Amino acid sequence: MKNSKKLKDTLSGKNREEMPNIAFQIMTALMKLMDVLGNYSSKNFKTLDLKPGQTVIDYGCGPARYIRNASNTVGELGKVIAVDIHPLAIKKVKEKITKFKLINVEAVLAEGYNTPIADETADVVYALDMFHMIKQPKEFLIELSRLLKKEGKIIIEDGHQTRSETIQKIENSGVLNIINETKYNVECMKN
Repeated sequence: MKNSKKLKDTLSGKNREEMPNIAFQIMTALMKLMDVLGNYSSKNFKTLDLKPGQTVIDYGCGPARYIRNASNTVGELGKVIAVDIHPLAIKKVKEKITKFKLINVEAVLAEGYNTPIADETADVVYALDMFHMIKQPKEFLIELSRLLKKEGKIIIEDGHQTRSETIQKIENSGVLNIINETKYNVECMKN
């Protein structure tokens, strides 16, 4: 039982910000299977309520499962910036940019909580299925807040943790105000 939990935590990235390449590849395959069997990413994407013309940041984009939908939604006047700390994630984004001719998508490799993107760039920053991996939530949320325009919103999905853990991390950071909760995510604005 203990080994099973350890394997699950390793594959989900729990308590581990940087996942080994093999875990990333397994996660990618599992996400692809979820999408084939249940259209998961399209259903989950609809909860973000993105608009044409917005600049959005997919923070912790992983295998780029939301990139195409985000690109199509924000349109030619919008922009999608896909950010991750894992080089394989950036490789996946670049492959999708080429495959689907996504001219409004940019891939950015972050180092820790430092992202080479200008302050107040995004209308929306979303972090889906990855907040459970963050070891220093306050520092992470400070960076997301820095990237966000004054009236923008940050959308955080619980991932592999309870909603109460998500809320506690956000509230303890003192960086964001929770403005809305849905069954899918928590929406926040800058303090």
